[in-house]
Amino acid sequence: MSVELKPMVLADVPVLKNMFQLYLYDMSKYMHWPVSASGGFEYDENIVLAYFREADHHPYFIMQAGEIAGFALVRQYPYDTTLIDMGQFFVLGKFTRQGLGQAALKACLKLHPGDWQVRVLPKNTGALAFWTKTISDLTNAAYETRSGDYQGTEMTFLHFSSQSALASAT
Repeated sequence: MSVELKPMVLADVPVLKNMFQLYLYDMSKYMHWPVSASGGFEYDENIVLAYFREADHHPYFIMQAGEIAGFALVRQYPYDTTLIDMGQFFVLGKFTRQGLGQAALKACLKLHPGDWQVRVLPKNTGALAFWTKTISDLTNAAYETRSGDYQGTEMTFLHFSSQSALASAT
């Protein structure tokens, strides 16, 4: 699967905000979030804007054959700066189950080598299944899972090394 990560620039904020609504819609089937009176999902826009303000935040469009297929928002984890954190990750429905998500993660790992974590809402069983399988496949099951609090919300954390993932992929 040929995937490209295209770094976002400030002019891409409106596109990312639109795609973030699709991301929230996708998660709403697990999280049962309500739609606002304006027809969208409410969220703190600073989550998105931080990726354009902070030097240790890296927003990417996931590209497939020149088309935006999703996004990956990578950052240094603020509560443990030794970790690289997948802040948010989204692949449009028409691109799922084709290996694009795994290829995008591998591209992120190459750009940001180190110790990684992915945080998943436990109720988001689709994402949890994707991440568990993808990380297990990439690392030959050399990862750790734990539950914990992230800003007042229970999360499942998956920890792994990009080195073990990239070594297993070759």
